[in-house]
Amino acid sequence: MPKTHVRHAVSSDFPTLLKIDTASFPPGIAYDSAELSYYMKRDGAETLVAEVDGEIAGFLLMEIRRRKKSATMITLDVRKEYQRHGHATELFAASEHILRRRGIQHYELQVDVANEGAINFYQKHGFETVHTLKKYYPNGSDAYLMVKSLS
Repeated sequence: MPKTHVRHAVSSDFPTLLKIDTASFPPGIAYDSAELSYYMKRDGAETLVAEVDGEIAGFLLMEIRRRKKSATMITLDVRKEYQRHGHATELFAASEHILRRRGIQHYELQVDVANEGAINFYQKHGFETVHTLKKYYPNGSDAYLMVKSLS
């Protein structure tokens, strides 16, 4: 199996990342071009890309708030053909490494209550459900707020 290479995204990756996000989530949850660009350009945002043989398999976008010693995972997307090969775990591990190195103590995310695969993945990696965010997504779906302590 080819090795995953995780790196920071560059501007030329954007069209591919947008395609991956659009394919990963239903309308109303997937980001459009303006939204994804906005989140990637926000102060404290970092985007990590997982490459396999030079092809982008997935990406993780997070926002770091150093003063609060916390971070939010905005999205973690892996192309369907690359799922279940450890790429999400590689991206997640790389993000945690960055966060720990910067003294971040709390890592949080929001996940659709119906996305059992993602919920199980995040629980496996130490996240706990804190509460339900009613009508969180533009399509009216609820989300769980999940948190992990990095200290």
